[in-house]
Amino acid sequence: MTGKSPITQRTARHGSHKLCKFDLADLEWTNMIPECPTYHPSEYEFEHPLVYLQKIAPEASKYGICKIVSPIAASNPAAFVLMKEKKDFKFETNVQPLRLSKWNEKDIITFSMRGRKYTYHDFEVLANKAFFSRFHNSRDLPSSYVEKEFWHEMAHGEKGTVEYGVNVEGSAFSCDPNDRLGTSKWNLKNFSRLPQSLLRLVDRKIPGITDPMLYIGMLFSMFAWHVEDHYLYSINFHHSGANKTWYGVPGHAASQFEKTVLQHVYCNKIITKHGEDGAFKFLAQKTTMFPPNVILQHDVAVYKAVQKPGEFIITFPRAYHAGFSHGFNCGEAVNFANGDWFSLGAAASMRYTHLKMMPLIPYEELLCKEAMLVFKSSRVRSSKNKPEDKTSYQAIMLPFVHLVQSYKTSLLRLNSSRKLPSSSNTTGSQICSLCYRDCYVAYFLCKYCFSHPICLFHDIAPQTCLCGRDYTIFKRNDIFALEEAAKSSQQGKECNNPWQREKSVRGTASSLGAASKPKTKVADSTKHSVERNKSTMKHWRNNGLPSVRGTERPGIIYNLRKSKSKLI
Repeated sequence: MTGKSPITQRTARHGSHKLCKFDLADLEWTNMIPECPTYHPSEYEFEHPLVYLQKIAPEASKYGICKIVSPIAASNPAAFVLMKEKKDFKFETNVQPLRLSKWNEKDIITFSMRGRKYTYHDFEVLANKAFFSRFHNSRDLPSSYVEKEFWHEMAHGEKGTVEYGVNVEGSAFSCDPNDRLGTSKWNLKNFSRLPQSLLRLVDRKIPGITDPMLYIGMLFSMFAWHVEDHYLYSINFHHSGANKTWYGVPGHAASQFEKTVLQHVYCNKIITKHGEDGAFKFLAQKTTMFPPNVILQHDVAVYKAVQKPGEFIITFPRAYHAGFSHGFNCGEAVNFANGDWFSLGAAASMRYTHLKMMPLIPYEELLCKEAMLVFKSSRVRSSKNKPEDKTSYQAIMLPFVHLVQSYKTSLLRLNSSRKLPSSSNTTGSQICSLCYRDCYVAYFLCKYCFSHPICLFHDIAPQTCLCGRDYTIFKRNDIFALEEAAKSSQQGKECNNPWQREKSVRGTASSLGAASKPKTKVADSTKHSVERNKSTMKHWRNNGLPSVRGTERPGIIYNLRKSKSKLI
């Protein structure tokens, strides 16, 4: 907290405070939000995290969030880990305004203001003083009471602020080999890399996605409404301290949630300026906080959880969530994904492309790698004939077949219109310089300047790079193996078979495609689109080819950490 304990400065309840667009005169709605399910795995079930999560997912995902109570405890608490095992541990906070924004062009809240650097102990002392000055005691208070106090403060606050240690790289799980929780598979330092997690295939550490981050809060520190990057799963463990209140909206209600926010939270000027995807873009900044009664009033499903130390919160794909702390506490979170995520991952990638948002993970690469592993495994054993394995198999292979079909169509279209040189690609994914789509199977790239990669899915049909030389189509050197796997997985299916013309085009790697007449927009349009990103292109020239595998990537390529201004 900065300056004098701001959260102790109660604003006048009558007359002087500004009118709020949210009706919070009656806070009884806080008692109307149903709780999400809570699960108590046995120690045996706890040994296999992703198997257990897959078991409860059909029920739990209907709520967007769920709570899991750990059957084992950590021997070494977070305070010991962060003060003894990591003696130089310090973190920087973000300053959060303790009020509700009007969400118009003159009043848009951000959490970009930085606080101070703290040791774990110093921040604990500060947070405990703030709690005592507010409630005049140091005991735990009923969660329902703290919840009402939080929303009252948000409704009537003007200049109050709190601090939050958000997106702090590191972990509070102990390295002690005798710590049962630290040595379990629920240690979040290893969670995203478990054998069943798709993120094990990401070849780099991405703080907050493949590697956990810490969240060290105080009374009323908040995490605003947001959905996980790429609609991934997330898991959050409460190490120690005061409770947290969570609100969750199930994934099936995400569109309704966004529509409600667009119509009843953001003002018309913001909507006009940012179009129909305005809600998603603003929510993606993770600074939009508003009371759940707004969505309750418009029949959007929302559920609540009060998370205590030793408990995990799981958020399911495309489940919006938000919440706040009841006092000083320490949590830790990371993302993960299993095979049933791919269809939602595809939807997220399409949305990122539409909005020209930079991806954080290479979706196409993950899909192709996992599909090939599953396909090869299925040929060795017949496990996919089991109902549960067959469902998992199809959840992976159907998006994969669709992806390969898309490339097959694009490549045949291009080959039917003109002959472009081709080259084998042995590197990882590239980012399209026009739409930021990640490209793994094939893409356009200049062999001379290695700048401005372009995906194959634009109406524009580029022929020359900005340097004046012809583009080359780079294709995976295992492109035939991808094609064969997709073809084989489709045999016996009652659907349009894109492989019927295979024999007539099998002679070259360009056989990945299906004939259709291309549109005639060409290099001038491409040049115009690329010129609009001139500074970006210059950055790429100076810093090297945009590649998922590069060891020193420019900032615009795969944003390999969550922004410090964003919340969990």
